Amino acid sequence: MELYYFVTNWFFQAPIERVWEALIDVKSWPTWWQGWKKATILGSETKIRNGSAMEGEVRAGLPYTLRFSFEVTTFQPPDLMRMRSSGDLMGDWRWVLGSKAGGTAVTAYWDCGTAKPIFNLLVKLPFVKAVMERNHDDLMAVGYRALKSKIE
Repeated sequence: MELYYFVTNWFFQAPIERVWEALIDVKSWPTWWQGWKKATILGSETKIRNGSAMEGEVRAGLPYTLRFSFEVTTFQPPDLMRMRSSGDLMGDWRWVLGSKAGGTAVTAYWDCGTAKPIFNLLVKLPFVKAVMERNHDDLMAVGYRALKSKIE
């Protein structure tokens, strides 16, 4: 399995609590974050918490959809959320938030691999891995712009 190590930095002119609330409202992600086709919390919660399980589907610019489940393994409001994923994407996803310069700095760490055999074969070609990495970066940029307009 080929591994990817993504780090995305966002900054918002908004209080940390407002940013945190938007990020833990996973069910709303598909309404404002283009590319998220499904984000469902399993159970009766409306927002995630420690131990929450979710299902997600993402389709960015490339013609494939990734389906995966994730479970919240660390939940420390409003600073840290860690999730473990399985399915088409397997790995660890962390949101780290901090108050900074009158706003909120957010760093997303996504250390993952894909379970799709065809992807694992194709990414051995350097240009394919670069295209897939760019696809991820584009999805995150779309999310940043959308969240920025939503909370600022």
